[in-house]
Amino acid sequence: MPNEKDALEIINDPANFTAKPDYLEPEETEEAAPPPKGKEPSEKEPGGFSRRGFLKIGGLTAAVASVGGAGAAGFAIGRSDDAYTGYNRTYQGGDMFFNREPFRTDLPTFFKPVGKVERPDWTEYLFQRKAVIMGYIKEGTWTPDKGLKALPGPVGDYYRSRPKEEFETMMKALENSVIRAEAWKAGKHKRYAIADAYNASFRDTGMYNRYGSTVPEDPAEKYEQTGVPVPPEEWDYRHIWRKEPLKFKSPKHATKLIKRMAHMYGMSLVGITRFDPRFMFKGLMRGMPNQGHDSWGDKVPGHWKSIIVFGVPMYWDSTYSAVGYSTSFDAYFRSRCASGLLERFIQELGYPARAQFPGHHYEVMMSPFVQLAGLGEYSRAGVVMVPELGANFRPAAVITDIEFEYDKPISVRMADFCMKCKICADACPSGAISKSDRPETVIRGFKRWRLDEEKCHLQWCSGPTSDGLGCRVCIGLCPYSRKNTWIHTISRELEPRDPTHLVSKGLLAMQTNFFKYPEAEEFKSDWDGGKEANYHKAPWWMRSDDFFEIERTWQYHGME
Repeated sequence: MPNEKDALEIINDPANFTAKPDYLEPEETEEAAPPPKGKEPSEKEPGGFSRRGFLKIGGLTAAVASVGGAGAAGFAIGRSDDAYTGYNRTYQGGDMFFNREPFRTDLPTFFKPVGKVERPDWTEYLFQRKAVIMGYIKEGTWTPDKGLKALPGPVGDYYRSRPKEEFETMMKALENSVIRAEAWKAGKHKRYAIADAYNASFRDTGMYNRYGSTVPEDPAEKYEQTGVPVPPEEWDYRHIWRKEPLKFKSPKHATKLIKRMAHMYGMSLVGITRFDPRFMFKGLMRGMPNQGHDSWGDKVPGHWKSIIVFGVPMYWDSTYSAVGYSTSFDAYFRSRCASGLLERFIQELGYPARAQFPGHHYEVMMSPFVQLAGLGEYSRAGVVMVPELGANFRPAAVITDIEFEYDKPISVRMADFCMKCKICADACPSGAISKSDRPETVIRGFKRWRLDEEKCHLQWCSGPTSDGLGCRVCIGLCPYSRKNTWIHTISRELEPRDPTHLVSKGLLAMQTNFFKYPEAEEFKSDWDGGKEANYHKAPWWMRSDDFFEIERTWQYHGME
């Protein structure tokens, strides 16, 4: 199997040493030949140099040799991750620098069932519920003034079985979406002009460009266009042209190649695990009539055996400037494209493949698979934290029937840190994040910190963005969501190995005492009682008044 080496290994590998030129050494170099009998070495040999001349020329040749050695080292370093300009660390796998092997475990943190494990129904996916409600309103089948009792179908059943506050919060979110849109037209578009253009460049081209090409193809859109169902037994095989798939030498070879390709498609992190039907939605299958809500049931395609999970971070500085200056679409676009590229690559090898990608193109819950694939741990905010990126990780996946050498979960005590740290809960503008010390709510058989997704979604719809998609305050403020600086490198390596917990206590004290963040209410839109505050000030290139003839009527908040 090909052996990948880092720069230091390459430099020290004798195979990469270059032979010294023959004008620097005689052909036999093991032992110098003795002088002829009866003849002592002279100051100057016939046809040679004097000792002084030799020393002079020796300095020159030493310099030449040094340059030659530097050239050899330079050649070796040229094969290192950082030397591939334009295709450097990320594409070579260099972003995945944390050594997970000492922390492998059989189960992810908080993954031991405490009750009956149940598969999630499609109605538990908020954006599926919202899409159905918006469809009713558009068609005139139901309108908010008719109330919950009249809300038809499984979505109506779902909300009638839940506390009434959840339905009321969803209605408030829809109402605030209208207010947000009006506020945007009234002037927000000036303050956030550059941030919104950046967001839209991803959102409206490769993500949701219905009049151009999108990556990857989506079976739901295919069904909408043709009216012909495309079940996974058809869609997942659509680009296979080989009579038989290319046979891998071993599962280990399959893992090495497919992980490499995920990196080559621009993904920072990648892990592979067995497909687990417990985390597949019931009643949801893209490409089927009504997304499979009426007919799919709890079926699991027989060829769904493995799942490859990968992803990238959102841009750091704008994420620290949530809400108004941040976007998820820069990372969504990249992971989405990679899922389409890897799906097609696998099908070209002769294997079925199905991409799971953002925004809402999933049959599975991503969080459990990110954990099972050994990339990270469950967190208080409900998202997965990974050692290299913290909570700033946007995943996608590809399901296939290839047999791999699977990754095991990890336990690096990030969830333990969450039990002590409540920064995200304290700063959440909607109060959606639990402040309980430990996970105590049993959800589908597992203990979890309960994220009130209706409240979270309400803040999305109320934030100072043009599309009302996302908040990201919890991600930007998380002490683990930091750039790869030396202090965070030390912390990342020490914390999981510290039996005294002093490192985590020190980090938490430093975060709360030296890095101030706004009060939760201050993150809200000004029309919603807030100040549109930020943890960090907007990146310089997102400050519209510095580039356009715009009168600034707002204050920039946060650290530089």
